[in-house]
Amino acid sequence: MWELSNITHDGPKWILLDGDIDPMWIESLNTVMGDNKVLTLVSNERISLNPTMRLLFEISHLHMATPATVSRAGILYINPADLGWNLPGSSWIDKREIQAERANLTFLFDKYLPACLDTLRTRFKKIIPIPEQSTIQMLCHLLECLLTDEDITADCPRETYELYFVFAAIWTFGGAMVQDQLVDDRAEFSKWWLTEFKTVKFPSQGTIFDYYIDPETKKFEPWSKLIPQFEFDPEMPLQACLVHTSESIRVCYFLERLLARRRPVMLVGTAGTGESVLVGARLASLDAEEYLVKNMPFNYYTTSAVLQGQCYGIHQ
Repeated sequence: MWELSNITHDGPKWILLDGDIDPMWIESLNTVMGDNKVLTLVSNERISLNPTMRLLFEISHLHMATPATVSRAGILYINPADLGWNLPGSSWIDKREIQAERANLTFLFDKYLPACLDTLRTRFKKIIPIPEQSTIQMLCHLLECLLTDEDITADCPRETYELYFVFAAIWTFGGAMVQDQLVDDRAEFSKWWLTEFKTVKFPSQGTIFDYYIDPETKKFEPWSKLIPQFEFDPEMPLQACLVHTSESIRVCYFLERLLARRRPVMLVGTAGTGESVLVGARLASLDAEEYLVKNMPFNYYTTSAVLQGQCYGIHQ
């Protein structure tokens, strides 16, 4: 798969190539990656690479690659298992401005992350595979949303930091757990968490995912408390009516905070669980003077060329 991004008239144009590395695939691009930057086709036709164009490789593994392939493409591969969580976690903590906050977060990362990562490697099935580095990144993004000036002050005790950290951690590690009629790994994760970590006390009813932190009292409250009163509009089509539940309120809670921090969000679920409705409602509420919304539906027949054409239309 490849895509063309950063489309401008005078700036560089990046061709991103991702997926599994195939030695024959690299061999076909051999002349492009040389000093002459000319693509030679089987028909002996030659196509010169534009001086403003660049090739960028983004791969998941090097199982099928040869040493020549790696050197020719200039690929630097880092094993996530060797990288660990310390580097991305410490890098994010160092960017925090308050010294006491950096000390508290370092302590909490060391306390919770090793046990959580070790357990998730062998237990609890997720809806989609999530690399450990992405998990740590998500934890940092949620902490950015929660550790705001309105909720955290410079003289906050460690207990307050741990309260918000635990809330962010349970949704980072357990938010993507499989939950259906046959398997409920989210409930099993809740039982494991309550057994493993006892510093932050949760209400006895339900699971750890049934509560949020009240910003005023700094205590756990049920998500049902945030459900607004439903008001039926007779002029609105029935299929356009949105009746909130505890699950939809939870999704909207994180959706709004991540978007406010300009962080990407992806909702994953089976058909009919309301992902499109929730995202559409959120996008419709944005200020049209500040945001441009473009819907790009995907189906079986969607090709990369179709997607690029739609993206190019946005830039125009």
